[in-house]
Amino acid sequence: MSASADFAKPRTVQTAGHPVAPASAEINGNRYADFVDAKEPSTERRRRPSPSTTDEYLHALPALILLDRLPIPMLATGLDGVVVYTNPAFATMLGHHPDTITLTGQRLPALLAGHSATPPRDCVTALRAAGTVVVDWLHAEGFPIRTVISDTLFVRATDQILLIGVTDITELMWTNPPEPR
Repeated sequence: MSASADFAKPRTVQTAGHPVAPASAEINGNRYADFVDAKEPSTERRRRPSPSTTDEYLHALPALILLDRLPIPMLATGLDGVVVYTNPAFATMLGHHPDTITLTGQRLPALLAGHSATPPRDCVTALRAAGTVVVDWLHAEGFPIRTVISDTLFVRATDQILLIGVTDITELMWTNPPEPR
């Protein structure tokens, strides 16, 4: 509940919720009857009407739900090198069960094979510049997973996050080994 700009007229919250008593500063004028129907904001989500077209359906989906459903491993990290998001496909690629192990909060050097001594910010710089270079991730059982990564999906200089898609090429390298030079 909040008061109007001149504090003389009470203003009720206009969202669904639970009954609430007015703040003491708002009842000094003995106008308690104005607050009988006042509501406290609720954390309940209001149900929106179902989208009528496929385009509306796609626009209504939150981004994290879409990322979670992608079969392509996805990783998001802050510029400080701390993982802020991985989808289930990424956790599975590294040998973790997505329901029991969370990679969020881990530093990139712990996930990148051969980079345990690299500062996390340098790992972010390396991933930004990787392009078509093979990047090795550390599997839960200790062996490297060979991958190529996409360009970051956030490209502005002011973006504070690096979001990349990861393609596992380990099997491909076993079935098509590079020819000797």
